[in-house]
Amino acid sequence: MKKISATFILLFLTAGFMSAQGDARKILDAMTRKINSYTSVSIDFNIVHEDNQNKITDTENGRIVAKGKDFSKFKVTMTDSEVYCDGKTKWLYMKDVDEINITSADFDSEEMNDNPVKFFTVDRQDMKYSHKKTFIENQRELDEIDFYPKDRNAAYSIIRLHIEKTTNHPLSIKYFGKDGNSYIINVDKITPNLMIDDKIFDFDTAKYPNAEIVDLR
Repeated sequence: MKKISATFILLFLTAGFMSAQGDARKILDAMTRKINSYTSVSIDFNIVHEDNQNKITDTENGRIVAKGKDFSKFKVTMTDSEVYCDGKTKWLYMKDVDEINITSADFDSEEMNDNPVKFFTVDRQDMKYSHKKTFIENQRELDEIDFYPKDRNAAYSIIRLHIEKTTNHPLSIKYFGKDGNSYIINVDKITPNLMIDDKIFDFDTAKYPNAEIVDLR
């Protein structure tokens, strides 16, 4: 009898997890379809760094402008840095050290500076995920999905994604760091299908005559 009960409980829990994962998959697919339906997009965001050990919080604002197939042309503007990509070459300008790094575009990467629009969809293949809840915040209905790394040595224990139901847009991504640091990326505004001149994705090194250029191609 105990074996039957234990087996029943295990099947019940497994079914619950699979259902949560199935719900999450549908929500993620809807978000990806919505973002990929745009010919171009502008994303205004802010990044909040929480140092939980030292009780310090920092905030930095940023903007992404992207267009083209798979949003391969993009520009990321932040307080201390700018990233330009024309679809083939990427330039990273670090303002604080006046340095320009030049690399080939890497769209397989999931880092924001390599593939910023894909970063905001957070569809990580190397992580498990489940739908945790649906809730109301600031009069908007949101879905909460948690991602768990399969790699036990990953720097983060959880990545938490909030998606607005009516727009299928991502609203926030929170990384829970194992070292006591957390990062929250809040999406302030998403504007689709803008008329964007390709020239804004070209970086003119001549405008920075004193910058050190590091070509890593």
